[in-house]
Amino acid sequence: MVVIFSKVKGSVEKSHSIGFSFHSAGTREAGSSSALKYPVVVFIHGESYEWNSGNPYDGSVLASYGSVVVVTINYRLGILGFLNVNTDPYSKSPANYGLMDQIAALHWLQENIAVFGGDPTNVTVIGHGTGAACVNFLLTSSAVPEGVLFHRAILMSGSALSPWALVQEPSRYAAQVAIHANCSPELPQPHLLKCLRERPLDLLMSTPVHPPDFAFAFGPSVDGVVIDTGEPPESPHYTDFESVIPRKEEPLNAINILDNVLLKKPALAKLSRYDLLLGIVKAEAYFAFNSEDDQYGIEADRRSRILRTFVRNTYSYHLSEILATIVNEYTDWERPVQHPINIRDETLEALSDAQYVAPVIHTADLHSTEHRNSFLYVFDYQTKFGDYPQRQGCIHGEELPYLFGAPLVGGFMHFGRNYTKSEILLSETTMIYWSNFARTGNPNESPEADSSFGNRQEKGRLKNIEWTAYEAVHKKYLNLDTKPKLKNHYRAHRLSFWLNLVPDLHKPGGDDVPMAHHQLIDDDPPRPKLPNLNPRKLTTEASVIDTGKGATSPTNSSTLTSPVLDTTERVEELGGASTTPHPVEDGFAAYSTALSVTIAIGCSLLILNVLIFAGVYYQRDKSRMSEGARQPKKRNENGQMPNNICGDLESSILGVKTDPATILAHHHSHHQLPPPEFADLPQNNATLPRPPPPPKNSKPNVNTFTGNQLHENQPLLSQSIQMINTGTLTKKNIHSTSKHNTMDELRV
Repeated sequence: MVVIFSKVKGSVEKSHSIGFSFHSAGTREAGSSSALKYPVVVFIHGESYEWNSGNPYDGSVLASYGSVVVVTINYRLGILGFLNVNTDPYSKSPANYGLMDQIAALHWLQENIAVFGGDPTNVTVIGHGTGAACVNFLLTSSAVPEGVLFHRAILMSGSALSPWALVQEPSRYAAQVAIHANCSPELPQPHLLKCLRERPLDLLMSTPVHPPDFAFAFGPSVDGVVIDTGEPPESPHYTDFESVIPRKEEPLNAINILDNVLLKKPALAKLSRYDLLLGIVKAEAYFAFNSEDDQYGIEADRRSRILRTFVRNTYSYHLSEILATIVNEYTDWERPVQHPINIRDETLEALSDAQYVAPVIHTADLHSTEHRNSFLYVFDYQTKFGDYPQRQGCIHGEELPYLFGAPLVGGFMHFGRNYTKSEILLSETTMIYWSNFARTGNPNESPEADSSFGNRQEKGRLKNIEWTAYEAVHKKYLNLDTKPKLKNHYRAHRLSFWLNLVPDLHKPGGDDVPMAHHQLIDDDPPRPKLPNLNPRKLTTEASVIDTGKGATSPTNSSTLTSPVLDTTERVEELGGASTTPHPVEDGFAAYSTALSVTIAIGCSLLILNVLIFAGVYYQRDKSRMSEGARQPKKRNENGQMPNNICGDLESSILGVKTDPATILAHHHSHHQLPPPEFADLPQNNATLPRPPPPPKNSKPNVNTFTGNQLHENQPLLSQSIQMINTGTLTKKNIHSTSKHNTMDELRV
């Protein structure tokens, strides 16, 4: 039970689910016809998705000074507010209970705020940090009726486009909670939720959950109700062959999910219907460093570890290239020696730009393209007697005391107590701008402003400063300092790096690029593998996990497997204290194995061909040597063929009959030409061109013939071939042939 306090009526009312704190500017009795309706400002606290409260933010000074009704609310956080057991991103099952509490609070205000002097038709929602991300999700949510629950929004140091704004795989942390609460993760979703609701709250809250760096374990996630990715894409029509080809599963990362949620046309159309004021401070990522880093700085190796962890937990593609470009961009190359303090400052600026500044500017760009009423600010003043060192500039959250008017009353709650006169004027300036925007949608003082809202001493000072609306060309913004100034193109070069270069690097590439190419090599020990819920289990009784070395290991059907969170994790069995890790198959091992097998087969065939041809030449030389020993060769005179041609011919043809290469050539003669030494032999009754006559000292060759029709100058060759074809080639035939050949020579 939560108590609601109202300064207007001085009464105490109760609510069963959501906590409210009201601070009104006036004391007129509600319900009076002459009662003036004040603009309503609803503040949604930030700091974390897992802790904090709206109670420390006292809105009484802002309400009285800005003539508005200030409402702070509490909503469920952590496991109770954002436990999501959905495994299907397109299912319609509510899980963002914290955001639903905020929506319920806005509904309640529409019905009851008039009783407290507020105007239900003029409601502005302010969010800081994670609260700003929540407000951004409400601006684009299909569960929020457009222009009904609120009409303007202020995003302070946060945006839903920030990489930490959305939890990537919430069901894996839900499985960890289920195991700790002794609820089986294999249960269907309704039964699992019922089991968790029956467990004691202390048991659920004691779950040892270790969120990744620069991200949250419990926070807003895609549930299909408050945060929706739209309808599932229609499956394309594949052929029977294409349907069996496994499609490459894209790894989950917050950047891709946020783009699918917030950059769609329906979401951008809803965003453009609201007036928007948004901004940042200088040192947004200050709390990513410890006290030693703040005092002594960091070395280059620690900078590499910090940025490497951020890149690995944020992106999925070309991680090495992204890390190298970040280090190169945020290194002061004009200094020959990098001091640890300077390295810390550059790393702080890199994390601030990546996590806060670039997402906020991107949100302003998207809003200003469709709606001109966008206003950007940079709070660039650090409290002189604050809790943080002066070197970094304004720290994340240091602008909140100036918004709630703490310098005007000497501080309250957890805010500081000692403020200078210039800081008091800065607080008044901030409250005027914010209350003006809540009243009219324009932070500048309207000429017809009602004098009943009070006489402010700085009103004349602010008349000379016209806060120009933000647009994508000139990018005007207000630099909030003790002397506010209008500037343009805040950190233009660095923002171009994050909004243009890094998105171009963060692309998967072609289908032939393996996931191993995108991995980031580091020496950090991998984080423990998280379990997963039942719907992502393998459907077969026994699954095979490729170890990358040709061996396979079957896994039992009760073993839960899931995609990895980052490139250093390994697949582990659910609930096992020590399990044997298996490298995750990413396609690169299969590609390398296939390539190796292909090369090995090609080399084997090449060696076999070399051996075959070596055998052919060896058999030919051996036959010639044996015939030469029995009959001495005669000199080839006048270019004539020698008289022992029949012996050479016999050995050549016999070699052809027994040579495997010649047999293969005989079968494939309609595709290939015969080897040069057999060029004159018949090939499928086709006459081949006759080569030029060999030189005198060359080896004898066989002339070309067609069937039984020989050339006129080769009568001896005709007789020899006929005897070979009839199988009657003997020594007697050879001697007789030699005699005829000698007579032919004498006759010539």
